[in-house]
Amino acid sequence: MTATEKITVRMIMPDRWLEHVVELPAGVSISEAKAVGIREMLQRTRDDPSDFYTEYEEREIVDESRSLEQVGVRQNGVLSIRAYDLGHHPRYRG
Repeated sequence: MTATEKITVRMIMPDRWLEHVVELPAGVSISEAKAVGIREMLQRTRDDPSDFYTEYEEREIVDESRSLEQVGVRQNGVLSIRAYDLGHHPRYRG
């Protein structure tokens, strides 16, 4: 697969029972895909993507600068977008 090929990705926010299917280039970063998913599922632009983390195959994607292709997202793969909360804090970046 090349970075310009399109991948159909199912994005879900399991805690909110939301889902959106989108076609993205394989070279798009996880952080960009996450921003699209948040905007489309929540239908607003005021949410800060850094308040959310992304999982693929039930594992958190630590480096969201990596592309869908680099992470191994396949056709019809599922990205879970979850809000940081009391049980899952964002990493300290100080």
